[in-house]
Amino acid sequence: MTRALILMCLLGGCTELPPPPVSAVPPPIDDIDADLGAENSDADRPIQVRNDLGPSVRDAAVDAMGQDADRSSLDGSSSSDGTPPFDANTMPMDGRVDGSEQPDATIEIIDGPARYPAGQIHSPITAHTRAVMAEIAAVEGTQDDQVFMKIGASSTVSRSTLHCFAGDTVDLGDAQDLQMTLDYFLGGDAGGDTPFDRVTLAARVGHSAGWATAGDPSPIDNEIAAIDPRLAIVHYGTNDMALVGAYRDGLIHFYGRMMLLIEELVARGIVPILTGITRRGDNARANLWVHTFNAAIRGMAQKWQVPFIDLHLAVDTLNRHGLSGDGLHLNGYPRGACLLTEEGLEYGYNVRNLIVLTALDRVRRTLFTDQAPLDPPLAPLPGNGTSESPYEIETLPFSDSRDTTQSGHSRFDEYGCDDADESGPEYVYRFQTAREIRLRAVVLDRDGVDIDLHLLGEDGLAEGCLDRGHHEMAFTLAPGTYHFVLDSWVDGDGDAQSGAYLFLLVECDEGDDACAGAP
Repeated sequence: MTRALILMCLLGGCTELPPPPVSAVPPPIDDIDADLGAENSDADRPIQVRNDLGPSVRDAAVDAMGQDADRSSLDGSSSSDGTPPFDANTMPMDGRVDGSEQPDATIEIIDGPARYPAGQIHSPITAHTRAVMAEIAAVEGTQDDQVFMKIGASSTVSRSTLHCFAGDTVDLGDAQDLQMTLDYFLGGDAGGDTPFDRVTLAARVGHSAGWATAGDPSPIDNEIAAIDPRLAIVHYGTNDMALVGAYRDGLIHFYGRMMLLIEELVARGIVPILTGITRRGDNARANLWVHTFNAAIRGMAQKWQVPFIDLHLAVDTLNRHGLSGDGLHLNGYPRGACLLTEEGLEYGYNVRNLIVLTALDRVRRTLFTDQAPLDPPLAPLPGNGTSESPYEIETLPFSDSRDTTQSGHSRFDEYGCDDADESGPEYVYRFQTAREIRLRAVVLDRDGVDIDLHLLGEDGLAEGCLDRGHHEMAFTLAPGTYHFVLDSWVDGDGDAQSGAYLFLLVECDEGDDACAGAP
């Protein structure tokens, strides 16, 4: 398989990457990331809900916390009366365009919230996602459209990530159409530097998502004040995996911190670009959870209708999965990480720089010009989430966000596998498999919300409940039809702990013993 075809895939021209090339010479260790000994400093930090952010985008941050059942959300669900998110069929743009003014225009919202399928390096940009991003960018402020901020940990700190685009060792290879976007952001003033080589205040080696919003001012506060960015490239997850104990608990912790981070960015008129994590070649047990963390990151991007970059998909076919000798960080082409040539794109940092620049190009052309071809939306998820018409899980990994306060469906009060009071509203999903399959199911929610997982058989009856999980279930299913019920627990005072959740269903990796038994 030629590198030209791999390049086409990296730029979004195919959904599956070819097999990795074979190389007899191990890639070099990136010595920029040698400082791996920093402690995670935010393991015990409480989530700090900020009250000084000003008005949010149609109160999206409040919606995402599940505090207002009557407002439309950005998660792909409709409002309680069935109307789609946003109040009108069109929304204004401010006419920004590269190098010149553009007459006022409108974006016609011709589709609903986009579904973000797995197996694509870049999430789709449809008419709806364009409208959502334009509304975020319409928040009043001083943001500079030519400036993006970088938020993350060691791989974001590394000078192999994007910095070299501001230097002399740049070759776009077959991606010459990205030159206009490169020039556009090179023209941005990020505190006296370009956004590419700016040493960000919002990234630190060894730290995790909670660190970025901790403190007053927080790291992102300081960076926003310094450079007034319009976009934010966010990359967290690896350091969060075992931050608070078991990987499941780390995922719960990560979800809360990431949602808070996204909320703060959106409320300030900054469009986040979320980036997935790569293989954990340093830790086999952690690697078993990488797909689940990536499903969560993709699910959060889908909920907010902001861009997602599947870095794992982009680099995992490379020799040694694009990783350096430590098995954790990416490797870089010795001649330069911004050489996007056939030789350069055999290395992880080079591929990452290509796909991040491609994501910036897609967003630039979408928000600031009228040149961007829009992706066709997928059909809505089949079903309506009731027992009679469950949502159909058609592909894996699966991510879906809902809010049970908008369900209006409460058939199940108790289950045969547990005596908890689950009389609050629920959503029902159906999953069919023609082969034996090992699965991990996860539900993520936040403070004040308690959504539980229930696995039912083909008949979908609560009495025949096969398994229940507060946040996670892992098991092997025989061929057949199954139902997952995401139900709201009711406390001793009779109050349903209903609200927003993210539901993940991921096929387990080989060697994951937690998924070996029957439910």
